[in-house]
Amino acid sequence: MKDFEDLVNQVRKQIVISVELEESEIAQLSNDDDLLGNPLFLDSVDLLQIYADCQRKFGVVFNNADYEGAHTVNSIVTRAVRGKETKSANAGDALFYSSDGSRYSNAEFKQHITQLIAVLQSEGLDKAKPLRVLDTDPVKMMMVAIAAVLSGYKPLMSAQPQGENAVSFAHLIPKQGEAPSLLDSKSIYQQLASLQQEAVIFFETSGSTGIPVRIEKSLASMVQEVEELTALFDFGALDLIDAYVSPVHMYGFIWSFLLPLKLDAPVMYQSNTFLKPVPETMSHVMAVSVPSIWHSLSGALTAQYRYIVNSGGKFGEQRDTQFAELVQNKLPDLLGIDVLGSTETGAIAYRMIGQDHLRTYQLLPTVRLHPSDGEHLIYSDFLPLGVESAPLDDKVEILANNKILHLGRKDSVFKFKGKRYSLKEIEDKLFQLFAGHALRVYFIEQEHNVRGGELIAFVVKELSHFDITSEVRAIFQDLPIPKIEFIDELPTNAMGKVTLQGLQEKVRNARV
Repeated sequence: MKDFEDLVNQVRKQIVISVELEESEIAQLSNDDDLLGNPLFLDSVDLLQIYADCQRKFGVVFNNADYEGAHTVNSIVTRAVRGKETKSANAGDALFYSSDGSRYSNAEFKQHITQLIAVLQSEGLDKAKPLRVLDTDPVKMMMVAIAAVLSGYKPLMSAQPQGENAVSFAHLIPKQGEAPSLLDSKSIYQQLASLQQEAVIFFETSGSTGIPVRIEKSLASMVQEVEELTALFDFGALDLIDAYVSPVHMYGFIWSFLLPLKLDAPVMYQSNTFLKPVPETMSHVMAVSVPSIWHSLSGALTAQYRYIVNSGGKFGEQRDTQFAELVQNKLPDLLGIDVLGSTETGAIAYRMIGQDHLRTYQLLPTVRLHPSDGEHLIYSDFLPLGVESAPLDDKVEILANNKILHLGRKDSVFKFKGKRYSLKEIEDKLFQLFAGHALRVYFIEQEHNVRGGELIAFVVKELSHFDITSEVRAIFQDLPIPKIEFIDELPTNAMGKVTLQGLQEKVRNARV
């Protein structure tokens, strides 16, 4: 009953938007009033616009018979519900397209989870510790993770291939369990949304240094993030999510797993080496992407795509310009959403790619930033479990209308020979030396190093050595001089991030 009432309210709001009514006019309309009659007296064109907009909003298709008979708010809701039921009944095709070519229907997905739950009941694993999910295949990874969380475990999503208290799909699925299934007739998304705050998932993130850090996220907070995103953007008409980000990352977990479940839309997980074309029958597709694969993806985009979502790194001025040109010349219906956030904070803000200024973002409605001692504290429903507020690891300027100007990461301060220095200051000096060249600077703390650690810079420049000349010493006067490594490019990980670990591996490989 509540779901029906919610749909009624959504239809009434859509009518206001579709035919540009005043609130006072819609207030006079009862849910059983004929839309072609008193009090609105809409014409047939207005009615067709309302039906078209409602089909897009609710992701359904009305048959010819649906345009006959009464035209009321209640009848539109009834038709939308019937459309969803028909769509669900006909969902014999794959709901999950795995990156290895396997396909799983919704029924198969739930059946595997049911079996995994039964096996997990008798495995005797430690529920007090994070349960590492070893699978790399996205669909099997999600089956194990959801079975685990529904069984009272705390699954750990990690790119690390091994660890204690670990399970995998291949290990669990051949076994037989006697425990009754915990699944019911509700959808997987509904069951996840009904879990309490204590239901958590751990994400192991490398951040910018490559050192693994575990972040404990409440499943309820991630569901809340999905709810907020679907309220902001009209994703109802999407019939496929084309995912270039694995759900092993929180960004991927939300956008390429929870969101498709919420929308009841199929998801196709792509591999890093071979991009599969989306089925020709899919006409409303969203790509979930990261900056590092833009070059490959941009050439494969067709009129089937309606959205591109980017996160995990800066989209950048060059990509932004290319996106705007693509929309102008080839794909006028394509929208791009650039999400600002992290595993630690969840989503913070967004901007429209190719439309908004590169550094100007709109805060999500429930996210608040408060100035505090020269920085900003973030208050959000999407923070890790038990965290009410946290310092923002980015420099921002708060603008009017709940917007922010993103100024980059905060100056990192390190202690070298007993004195405190700023990495930003070191970077600025290096940019004087290597104008026009990309670079990164890190300070690696070392407990037994008399200087406190090693200051190292990675510069994209075709040089095999660099002499510390008097000119350089003059530039770095009263500042520590970093060790400089020259590389041909800044390597990025699967999330499009440059990490210290990746840079060090590139240097080691170049020396082999």
